[in-house]
Amino acid sequence: MPLARVLIAFAAATLLAVGVAGAAGSSLSGSVGPGFTISMLDESGAKVKHLDPGTYTFVVSDKSDEHNFHLTGPGVDVSTEVDRLGEQTFKITVTDGKYTFLCDAHSSRMNGEFTVGTPPPDPTPTLTPVTGVVARLVLTVTGQAVTLRSNSGKAVTTLPVGPAVVTVRDRSSRRGARLTGAGVTKATTAAFVGTLTWKLKLTAGTLRYGSDAKAPVLPGGRIPVS
Repeated sequence: MPLARVLIAFAAATLLAVGVAGAAGSSLSGSVGPGFTISMLDESGAKVKHLDPGTYTFVVSDKSDEHNFHLTGPGVDVSTEVDRLGEQTFKITVTDGKYTFLCDAHSSRMNGEFTVGTPPPDPTPTLTPVTGVVARLVLTVTGQAVTLRSNSGKAVTTLPVGPAVVTVRDRSSRRGARLTGAGVTKATTAAFVGTLTWKLKLTAGTLRYGSDAKAPVLPGGRIPVS
């Protein structure tokens, strides 16, 4: 084979190998704290706004024992713990859709989002029928806080009577999540860590949320239901 063809073939093989290695080595970095700061960056150091579908190495640097980094989206739900510092590495595979990252203890102040591939269009808003779910909530328990918010992360001041779905995110092995009142009695164990769903039927009254935990007791809250 002529020398020129050998060199061309070698160069093509080298480029292919580099391309494959680059795809396999795609990495992202996340940072939370100190203070009320949270960010997610790509390999170039730019803020992540859009990614191609695929598998990434995600390295999170948690610099505060008052915050955590929680990333969710299609096929992904990874997080650090609020009361732990240090670096943690995750392998994540992202697909078309929208992804959100936040601090569970301060989700309204510390959050961000990005898209992957071509996300599906947002559904057209429709009125929830009376017979359907009238409230979708997220109850989060960490080492230092317990919160009950809407699915979009907004504060909840009142709730309607009727069916409700609560996503429970218990991030502490020393504390449990608890809901009582308004026709509800639900709780996780203190040792439980993970995510689960409670389907409820709220009645008129006061819904109380808190944490069955060892001292110090975390302040909870109460929400009128009518």
